[in-house]
Amino acid sequence: MEKTDCLVSIASVFEEEEKRYEGSFESSEDRIRMAWTQPEENKGEGETRFLMSYRVAEKTLRLSRKGSTEMDLLFREGEKTDGIMRTSHGDFDIRIETWHILFFPETGDEETILEGKPYLVKKAMLEYDLCFPNQEPMRNSMFFKLHIAK
Repeated sequence: MEKTDCLVSIASVFEEEEKRYEGSFESSEDRIRMAWTQPEENKGEGETRFLMSYRVAEKTLRLSRKGSTEMDLLFREGEKTDGIMRTSHGDFDIRIETWHILFFPETGDEETILEGKPYLVKKAMLEYDLCFPNQEPMRNSMFFKLHIAK
């Protein structure tokens, strides 16, 4: 797999304003990977690194986060999976019920111009319930766009 620099745009139900980060993209017949770095929520805490890996045949998506809060989550459409979130306040068990995963190439590619430069845009979407113990499930939809320079 050849690694390509890209811009990763993310929006979600929790954070509706689309934010864009520098990242990388790799793709083969079996796996699609994208990684990006973004500033921590609290200034002065450094950066958070994300890695998203989609296994095409299994239709599973793994999302890892490394920084002041660490997570390793697995999403499998139509199934419940368990994950863990590690914070400075302790570890939290998370149950995820994945409703829908739509990952390129199913979404098709688009083209756009950003700051005068042409980009190929690939899209992905993830819809799931986040279930913490003793709380009502929280529905989230995440929307990803990869902008790859042409």
